[in-house]
Amino acid sequence: MDPEALAQALANAGPAGTALETSSSESATLPAPFVSPESLAPAPSPLPMVSNNKPGFKYKYPEAAPTPPGEDDAEWNKVYTAADSRFYNRNGKNSDKSRKFRQSGETYELALVMMKEKKEKAAAAAVGGVSGAPKAPPKPKPAKKPPATVKKESSTSSRDVTPGGDRIPLSISEQIKSEGRPRKAPSAAPSSKQSTPAPTAAPKLSSPVPPPPPPPKIEKPPMKKKGTAAPIKKPSKPKSEGKPNSSTNPTAQPTGPRNISSDSESNDGGEYCICRGPDDHRMMVNCEGGCDEWYHCSCINMDVEDAKELLDRYICMKCSTPTLFTTWKRMCRYHSVGKWYGITPCRKAARVTSDPPSKYCSDEHRDEFFKFVAKELVRQDDAPSIGGKLNGNEVRSILEHCESNAQLQALGKKPKLPIPEGSRPIGLEYITEEEEQELREIESRKHIIEQRMECYKNQQKLLVMVHERAQAAAKHLNVAEKSICGYDNRLAVNEHEFSRWKESPEGISAFTTGKLGPRTPGTKTITARIYAPHQTIPSVPDVANALNNICLNKSCKKHTLWRIVHGQDYAVMQANLKKDLEKLQKQAEEIIEDAETREATKEYHAHNTVEQLF
Repeated sequence: MDPEALAQALANAGPAGTALETSSSESATLPAPFVSPESLAPAPSPLPMVSNNKPGFKYKYPEAAPTPPGEDDAEWNKVYTAADSRFYNRNGKNSDKSRKFRQSGETYELALVMMKEKKEKAAAAAVGGVSGAPKAPPKPKPAKKPPATVKKESSTSSRDVTPGGDRIPLSISEQIKSEGRPRKAPSAAPSSKQSTPAPTAAPKLSSPVPPPPPPPKIEKPPMKKKGTAAPIKKPSKPKSEGKPNSSTNPTAQPTGPRNISSDSESNDGGEYCICRGPDDHRMMVNCEGGCDEWYHCSCINMDVEDAKELLDRYICMKCSTPTLFTTWKRMCRYHSVGKWYGITPCRKAARVTSDPPSKYCSDEHRDEFFKFVAKELVRQDDAPSIGGKLNGNEVRSILEHCESNAQLQALGKKPKLPIPEGSRPIGLEYITEEEEQELREIESRKHIIEQRMECYKNQQKLLVMVHERAQAAAKHLNVAEKSICGYDNRLAVNEHEFSRWKESPEGISAFTTGKLGPRTPGTKTITARIYAPHQTIPSVPDVANALNNICLNKSCKKHTLWRIVHGQDYAVMQANLKKDLEKLQKQAEEIIEDAETREATKEYHAHNTVEQLF
């Protein structure tokens, strides 16, 4: 602005400026009671309830207890957490070291100092706000330094005594023009590439009339010094920030913004993991099974380095199914070399997705692995191998013979013929007459074993029917004892006798209806005892059909634990017969496999000759 125009504008505004100055001076000389700070200060808010060492209060760290006298538990918990974060950041973000400081009490002492400093800053901020109330407008004025290019010179304009937050001197334009410097275009904010703060947005002197006080800024909140007592509510932190995603990049570090300078905001205060703790300094993994929950590696017994290098996808126990589970990347093959020498093995992921795929994490480990094979797994002499390790020449010839990895993996296995359509083994087409006869004998023996197993299964059913009939007989009216033996001698039969009884009308009726009836005269001869001519045949008492052929004694030593004995006997016999059946099946498969191998190697053996040496 031109100096002459500025002087003319000030002359025109003289009366208003004089009145304003007079009013300002008069208000400055008024007695204290008319403009007391208490009348201008806002009404004090009610003091919050302070809970000191409240029973059941949960501290983030147990070492924070007890809360100092007169302090609020929640506020002390925040300050103690901030003190722990300071030790954590100062020691290379090592949680073990910060834990040692907590256990030694140094964190507690630092928290006391921080609490004291916080109170002093809050008190200073409160006193400064009251003393400046008569002069300062409702809008708080941030204290900022003027730009380095502007000299701090006192202004002679009447705007210096104008109430409000506008304190930009009016002589800057005159100084710029008098010095002859080129005038630059005004900028309200610094370049996006600079880290210096933007200058205070003040009204431009583009008119000779003094503008009114600047309106309150709404695009940027007033800056507050760190440590003031004004509470600031931190927005909730999204779960995707500050934690590595194991499915996309297991080796990535937390990518969320982290304010290291603010110790009181070192965690988001949320609840995660099975421990329901916050997102502290420990490594966490995300469940990709649907719950989208985060878990500390230490809580799920997972190594942190393995989670970074080898974890492909983590599925928690709640989301795990037979088809959805935690998967890991393939480990570098050089891992076995470290285990062989007893040193720390390589636990990095193999480059299976590279082109071409590799079983090693790097070319260096690939070369070192084959050096290990040549040194430890291959014999150094030239003697031919008769089982055991191969020498270097034999390994070299094998590698030259194999054109692909599939051929190398097939070494040592029996040759196979192409499998035709159908379920019939191809080896049956090439068996000899002797082998065919042996297979028939095996099938015959298998059939006998299967019949015996079926017989024992039916005897188990008979045991169940005898037990049920004994329980019904114990409730009969003619039985004085309520706890009887209940044994039936139809259980004391061998396999041949049981087959005869099962084919009788009595046996057929029992297995058809599932209920065992009385003993009939036609089956008594199956298990009947043959007496000598000089022996006396005991008489059989006449009882009801429901009690026929049942031992009615209460304490029967002859039939002690008959249910357990017969049940175990049937189970053991079936297990032994099953093993015999598996052996016969294996013999049959070996005969068929040998016939297939013989046919597959027919051309190879056709070129072999046998020489008689003596």
